[in-house]
Amino acid sequence: MSSSQEINLSRFIFLSLFINCLFALGKISVGLIGHSSALIADGIESVADIGSSILVWLGIKISQMPPDPDHHFGHGKADPIAALALSTFLIFLTVWVSFVALRNLGQSSPLPSLYTLPILSLIIVSKEILYRIFKKLGEKTGSLVLLADSWHHRYDAFSSLAAFCGILIAVITGWKQADSLAALATAALIFWNSIHLLRLSFLEIMDTAPSKSIELKIRNLAEEVPGVVKIEKCRIRKSGQGLLMDIHVVVSGSITVREGHTIGHQVKDKLCSSNSLKITDVVVHIEPLD
Repeated sequence: MSSSQEINLSRFIFLSLFINCLFALGKISVGLIGHSSALIADGIESVADIGSSILVWLGIKISQMPPDPDHHFGHGKADPIAALALSTFLIFLTVWVSFVALRNLGQSSPLPSLYTLPILSLIIVSKEILYRIFKKLGEKTGSLVLLADSWHHRYDAFSSLAAFCGILIAVITGWKQADSLAALATAALIFWNSIHLLRLSFLEIMDTAPSKSIELKIRNLAEEVPGVVKIEKCRIRKSGQGLLMDIHVVVSGSITVREGHTIGHQVKDKLCSSNSLKITDVVVHIEPLD
């Protein structure tokens, strides 16, 4: 990733951080004044968004650091570790939000105010826009923590929509528990999002192989190099925003060592130059055809 792309990426992350700070302050303040437990719960979840934006920024910055004597394969694992920390924090947050909502179900409280609804409408639209921006950035860079943050924005929009519906029902029908039930729905959405992020983070940290379609694409690309008979083995793992792999290339047993070495370099260059695959490094092993 070029330095200009890194700068633009940082701008988007800090924009998300700034918006999350405004939303957290606005939701909690309006929720307290307007007597909406759903909006307060949604605002507390926005506090986690502030932490998530910081984690996203740190995860990306560290994962882009080059290899050093202590980290021969670079720092790509910082990306899923940041996503793991974010999802773990959200799980604990879910427990707290659920506790508050359940406690409020058994208590008498004033009806939430109608003026909280325009605030929620603005939040829903803003979060959906952030979701689309970060999803596009995550797909472009291959960053798990960026994709995780995009899903986080999407679920924020859903949770705010749940709060909107709960407040609207409470105001129209006078059923005060609708607001607290909406807060529970918010907690359920946060929990689902957290479990999903946790699973993806563990998969990458454990070097889980990517999809078979990616492996097939790599094999086909390598077999296009002149002199390659076939690909015997292809072991792939994701690290940060790129792929690392070991590939066994079968060549004719009658060629010289130097010729086989040249073919190996050509395979590596072809794979690493592929824009769609985002391959960081390739170790090529040459196998002679019997």
